[in-house]
Amino acid sequence: MTNTIEKLNENLEKQLLKVSSVMNDMGRKRGLANANTKIYFAERNKFNDEVKELNKDVKSFRDERENYNNLVREKKIIRKEMSEKLKSTKTISWTSENREENKLRILRLKSKKQILEDTLKAETFSLEGQRIAKDELDDIDKIIKRINKHGHLFEDAFRHQELAHNEVQEAAILAQKAHEDMLNILTEIGKKRELAETAHRKLRISKKEADSFHGQFILAANLKNNCRDILRAIKNDGGEAVDNEI
Repeated sequence: MTNTIEKLNENLEKQLLKVSSVMNDMGRKRGLANANTKIYFAERNKFNDEVKELNKDVKSFRDERENYNNLVREKKIIRKEMSEKLKSTKTISWTSENREENKLRILRLKSKKQILEDTLKAETFSLEGQRIAKDELDDIDKIIKRINKHGHLFEDAFRHQELAHNEVQEAAILAQKAHEDMLNILTEIGKKRELAETAHRKLRISKKEADSFHGQFILAANLKNNCRDILRAIKNDGGEAVDNEI
């Protein structure tokens, strides 16, 4: 019987060493899993915080884009008014789009006027010819007056229409830039969210591993304590209590 107790004691000692080794291994693995859990937790929160900040930028660029779009609409209304005004000046036959052309027309008309005036002074026209020449002089004066007046109106209208068009283009470019900046940030947000989701998945996996290792650690710890209790009982009772149970 003594041999039986010694053998039991020896087996318990081996079991105790084995359980202690398992418990230490599970404790080490649990520690690593918990450390990874903390790392992934921090990574996930970091990416989520960055997404929150980027969302603020998205809102800012979206508001900026809408402001510029509203400005484009306003400038288009002005451009339309200027275009209609420009169109109305184009319907006047004696206007010209080019200031130099207007000047040349006026010079040619003045030259013609001078020739008519010189001819009238020379009294080479008949009475009917004089009347026609005087009517033509009146027409020349009216045409010159109209060119000076409406040519200026055309140039003003053209300049204002061109300015309004440029303002529309500038506002549209700014609106497009704000839109592109917003899209770039949305792309960045997508990447950050993917990283956050990846970190979250790793966090859940490492947490499950840590829980599993912890469960095995507790089980090994209980087995270790049981082995110690039995060994202690054998030592204290000199083997009698165990012999009776056996």
